[in-house]
Parts: sequence; structure tokens; C-alpha cells
Amino acid sequence: MYVFVIALWATWTVISAKELDWELGCPVTKCPFPEKYATNLPHENDCTKFYKCFLGKPILQDCPLMIPGDPKKRLHYNRRLQVCDWPWEAGCESCPKVDKNDKCVPPPKISNPEDDCDTYYECEDGKGKLRRCKDDDTCFSRTCQKCVPNREGGECDGEPIPCENGDRKPHECDCGLYYQCRNCEWIKEWCIDGCHFNPETKECEDPDKAGCLKIEE
Repeated sequence: MYVFVIALWATWTVISAKELDWELGCPVTKCPFPEKYATNLPHENDCTKFYKCFLGKPILQDCPLMIPGDPKKRLHYNRRLQVCDWPWEAGCESCPKVDKNDKCVPPPKISNPEDDCDTYYECEDGKGKLRRCKDDDTCFSRTCQKCVPNREGGECDGEPIPCENGDRKPHECDCGLYYQCRNCEWIKEWCIDGCHFNPETKECEDPDKAGCLKIEE
């Protein structure tokens, strides 16, 4: 009964998504804003996850469980139909079936299950041809359908993020200094009252507790 309900739900949602294919564009690689329709994006490399677009921003979601009592097996996100679907229909780990009415171009690209980053498969006539990202500092994103420098969060056009705001790291040679990330840039800061930066807690502490070993030139 549980499996039947999922199948019925997936089929109904697929029909609704098909009606919107040409308005949304296929494949969808970016959350639209303003949103005229409910839009989902595939996760960059996890078949069981997807992003629900809200006010132009991607919100991470999990596909429903496929089998009751089994917390590991989930439905896969079908990139073309924008729904969670049976794994053998979703076209995430294997090339999807080609329908004569399917006008999605270019051919879908899928992640390589044996490689988390720079290789992928390009589907042609239902068969996958192994490809590799040309640039060493890029990874394949199923969301974007291309190799990108920063794919986290379904990002397609962004540059690599050097740091996350609020993060800290020790200075190269001075225990009383450290770097703090502000506006995605490393800014040099000073510990006060003779304290040293503790690389473990990332806080300024008494020198005997900080455990900072000053590098001698």
C-alpha cells in the first residue's frame, strides 16, 4: 500500500511537471525569480536530494523513503520531470530512457557513481560516455549540467569561495595574530592583552593554554 501511494503520487506530479516543461525550460539549472511556477533543482551529486526553489533561493530537501522500515533507500530525483521518482526511472545513476516527444537538449549528463568530482557521463542514445572536467579546479555538477568551480548549494556561475564568513585560522608565524573571514576574505586580526590564538578552539587565550608554537625564521 505504501509503495502504491508513492507511485500514484509520483505519477500525478510527473503529469503536472510535464505541462510546465516548456515554460520553465529544460533542463532547469537555476531557481527563477520571481517564481511563476513551483520549481525544483537536482542536487549537485546526491541522487536522493534536490533543491526546492523559494524566492529564488534553493532549499535542500530529501526524497521520500522508497521502502518502509529502510531508512537508507530513497527515491531519486528525476531532473527532467522535477519530481522524486523510482531510481530506474529517474536517470540519475544510469542514462534515462529516450522518448520521441522528449525535446530536452543538450543530452542529459549524470554523475559518475565511482567518482565524486571531476568525471561524469554524457548520455547519447541511452548509453553513457565517460567524460572528465577539463579544468583541474572544477567538479561536475548535475544541477548545472557542467563542470563548475563551486557547486555547493546548486551554484552554477559563482567563483570558488575562499572562506566562510566568521571562520578563523592562525597566522603563519605570529601567535598573537590570526585571520578572520569577513565578506569571504581573510582579514588579519590581533589578540589583545598578550593572548595567543588557539588553532584548536579558534579563540584568543592565555599563552599557556593556547598551545601556539611560534615559527622561528
